[in-house]
Amino acid sequence: MLHFLLRDDINSCVALALATMIVPACLASEVSPAAPVTTDWHAAYTAWEKERGEDFVDSHCGGEVAWGESYVLRMYVNLYATFGERKWLDKMVSHVDRLLANLSDRPQSPLHTNVAPQYVDGYLGWGQSRYTQYKPDYTEWLCDDGLTISPILRFVEIVWNDERLHDSYRHKADHYIAFLEKFIIAKWYRNWDADPGWNKADNRRFRQDGGYHVYEWSGWKNQPLNMYLAFTDGLVTLWRLSSAPDYKPQYPELPGFYKTESSRMLKFFHDQLRLDKQRGLSVWKYGPNTHWPDLVEDVGHGFIDIQAALQGVRQKTYFAEVDLRRMAQTFVQNVWNGDLREPKFRYYLDGKPSQYDATRGYWGFGFLYLAGYDYQIWESMASYFDKHVDLIMQQPYIAVTAAMLAIATEQHDRWAPAAPCQLAAKHHGNDILLTWQRPATDADGTPLTGVGGYFVYQVDNEDAKPRLLNDEAITVSQYLVKDIAGKPIRYHVTAVDHRRQGNEGPASKVVIEYQRAVDHGER
Repeated sequence: MLHFLLRDDINSCVALALATMIVPACLASEVSPAAPVTTDWHAAYTAWEKERGEDFVDSHCGGEVAWGESYVLRMYVNLYATFGERKWLDKMVSHVDRLLANLSDRPQSPLHTNVAPQYVDGYLGWGQSRYTQYKPDYTEWLCDDGLTISPILRFVEIVWNDERLHDSYRHKADHYIAFLEKFIIAKWYRNWDADPGWNKADNRRFRQDGGYHVYEWSGWKNQPLNMYLAFTDGLVTLWRLSSAPDYKPQYPELPGFYKTESSRMLKFFHDQLRLDKQRGLSVWKYGPNTHWPDLVEDVGHGFIDIQAALQGVRQKTYFAEVDLRRMAQTFVQNVWNGDLREPKFRYYLDGKPSQYDATRGYWGFGFLYLAGYDYQIWESMASYFDKHVDLIMQQPYIAVTAAMLAIATEQHDRWAPAAPCQLAAKHHGNDILLTWQRPATDADGTPLTGVGGYFVYQVDNEDAKPRLLNDEAITVSQYLVKDIAGKPIRYHVTAVDHRRQGNEGPASKVVIEYQRAVDHGER
């Protein structure tokens, strides 16, 4: 269900009657709460993906794969799930095949000059050596593996659940889950321990990060929430997949492992949520058992937490929709400044000022998953990105905001565009040229969520049903009507949403006569 405040419709139209031309003007009766958002977010992300979508797929650095490529993979499956366009599945297959082909038991990349013998173990991983405290040592992290496998497993689930996809993608889906279980999941299962109790006193290998990789392991409970929840995301999907009739586990104990451990992980996260009952929102820490126990979670890493909460709701395990609603309010009340015209964002979820607010506060694309609980999340982020972000220059963790804005529009935008403005009609002999301008807002007065095109209708008399003149929405703001034969005719022009062509707004209207003009209004 969509939750947001309705605003008064701010547009009124007046008619200017001339002997041969009628020019209605759309005027605002009050200041709009935000400038119109005109970007087609689906097209914007498609353009970014064409230009930058392969920046990290062939990288041998697991950090770049996890914090770059995995975002691209996640948008492929999200865009397909929302719009049903198979091109995203084709891109997914192309990328995953290349990612898996780059894996080896002993990394050969010059990026990793020191590979400990423990890592030559028959298992694989998207390893890295980019963090200062590890250079030049090669390490494999639960978080990095989790970020990368989660969208791949979601692809498997989509394909398995839709027989129409089996001919084209089932063999790939089967291969991916078998590969991941054998080389990635089994590695972590073999070394699994939620809390081995390592500390500075009893383990000389303890470092500032507490041991986040597989052979210097301090347990998932002692990692930042986002780091272990990245892997939880994949485990919950595996829990569902393991109940499929054709599922064949690499090891018989894996299905039980998926259910038990993902449940424990979700519970641990839910226990960290701190509810503000008065304001109906939740705040949580970055990692209560880490080197930074008092640090509040930030909007950038928060997307991983939100994804895990969504999994918990879907699986009906420790999370319910009320938790998602509270997380939405965390953004609306703590992160966003409440201004749609000049939105600004805090970086940390408690809303306290930070040096990172201006440079990282807008990284919260994960909250767009929750736009259905408060559409102001969409409005504020769309307004900011529309005016301040050159998308093509952004890294994946920023650019995917455009994809999420498109997805949230499709899933939650129930308001069509308002009536087109400044509808005008001018005679050209026996023809009439209709011209207009795009609406300034959606029909409820909130920021425009996009215009995909326009429909033009003709009404021969006041009692007749409008007759559609163009079968498909036109994208230009004019239409030539040929040979009106000198009789009075009423024309209506409506706008429709981007990619939601059934979502048609109210009409601007005009009546054409050779001698005089008649009234103008909205249908």
